[in-house]
Amino acid sequence: MHSSGKLIRLGLTWLLTVWVSCSGVCAQELIPNGGFEKYTICPYQDNLLAEAVPWYNPNRATPDFYHRCQPTNQMQLPPHSGQGLGRLFMDQGWAEYFGTPLVSPLVAGEAYQFEMALAAEFPARYPSRSFGAYFSTQPLTSTDKLLFPVRPQVYDTQVKTFTKALTWEMIGGCFVAKGGEQFATIGNFNELPPFLSSYYLFADDISLKQIKLNLGNDTTLCGRSSRYRLSARTPGATDYRWNDGSTDSVFVVKRPGKYWVTVKTPCKVLSDTIVVKYRLDFSLGNDTTLCTGATLALSVSTPASGYQWQDGSTQRTFTVRQPGTFRVRASEPGCSASDTIAVRYIAPPRLSLGSPLELCGAETHLLKPVFAEGKFSWVDGYPATDRLITSSNTYYGQVVNDCMTLINSVKADYGECGCVLYTPDLFTPNNDGINEWFEPFACGDITITGLSVFNRWGEVIYQTSNAPFRWDGSYKNQPCDTDIYAWAITYLLNQQGRISQKQKQGLLRLAR
Repeated sequence: MHSSGKLIRLGLTWLLTVWVSCSGVCAQELIPNGGFEKYTICPYQDNLLAEAVPWYNPNRATPDFYHRCQPTNQMQLPPHSGQGLGRLFMDQGWAEYFGTPLVSPLVAGEAYQFEMALAAEFPARYPSRSFGAYFSTQPLTSTDKLLFPVRPQVYDTQVKTFTKALTWEMIGGCFVAKGGEQFATIGNFNELPPFLSSYYLFADDISLKQIKLNLGNDTTLCGRSSRYRLSARTPGATDYRWNDGSTDSVFVVKRPGKYWVTVKTPCKVLSDTIVVKYRLDFSLGNDTTLCTGATLALSVSTPASGYQWQDGSTQRTFTVRQPGTFRVRASEPGCSASDTIAVRYIAPPRLSLGSPLELCGAETHLLKPVFAEGKFSWVDGYPATDRLITSSNTYYGQVVNDCMTLINSVKADYGECGCVLYTPDLFTPNNDGINEWFEPFACGDITITGLSVFNRWGEVIYQTSNAPFRWDGSYKNQPCDTDIYAWAITYLLNQQGRISQKQKQGLLRLAR
């Protein structure tokens, strides 16, 4: 095939658009012998368009038809495809056209795409925005050689139509039919070359197709190995959008379901839907790993008339008790489908977090697995393997391998010996770095919420409800005297999931 060059921008009488040729057969071709391949008699001279049946000459001018069955120098370039091509001559007072009946009348309200290949010997001489195609209910004819005084449904709208001499370039456009159009007339309609000079325009692969979309009827395939190719190729399509977001013109169905596509063209937006079912739609599942001693029940979920497992058994189900590859073929008249699963066995994971913990006071414990066979983690997401225990709780760990997940727990309890709040009796805030603060502390089950300090007359000289809960022995930024002071502490006690509010009071001696 000779180089087809670029796609030329065309428009309707009311719309300017860019078209891309549809690859493959998208719809019925309505232009008969659009490639000038068929002939009654091999054209042996000029002016024999009528030999390329059913093309005809609409006026008294003399359009040409050439075919490689009769070599001639008038065929100045190879056909765009095949063996034949047409040629039109244009000059002042001389307008040649191609005319042809359509394969079938156009349908009112339906959109159609027209396209053809053109080539010019002298691109600069061609009057742009003039060439096009006119579709009518009756043949367009004339007894003279002048331009037809009609406006074509599709015409060239480029400022400059051709870019290179004797190079095929595609033009195309779309229009909506009024209905009943049965004839096509192709040539110049708006203008002829502006000066007396021979001007030839070669044409080939003239095409008219209805813009339509049909994914076909709902269908049923055999089994999951079946593939179904859906094509949404549509004349002039500029965008394809399938239900999964893909944008190719073709979609391959690999599983049962409902599929739809939306196709945009400059003239029309089309959509269609198809449901694809499978007669034998089943799966044994993904390859898997079982724990030693476990079994796996395999089953064909879709009823069938016959089943054949790898060991020759013919039941619908099969129980796996040892490692291996297991296969089944389900059959119905005219259809059979199979699936395979590989099963391996390994020892289950093991985990121990140790014995329950009985803790006292401010005692802490570094908890870690006694043994863990598999990938270990704490269920609550604690990031490290070792964790410091400071409060009563039940701690859950887990180990995972390919066959299962095992969870184990250990309980930590501060309740056996009582959870105590500790406070010093004396502190010496004298800036020697020793015992500078009055600061209570407790086991992890206690959360201090407030600290207040009183002088011997009951006045509050220090109070806080935010950590750290400690007093530095001052009041209004001045050191307090050596004396006896009272304190009150509020706190929450959380043991075994029960939270209670508590308060404790006592005396404190400040010495300097």
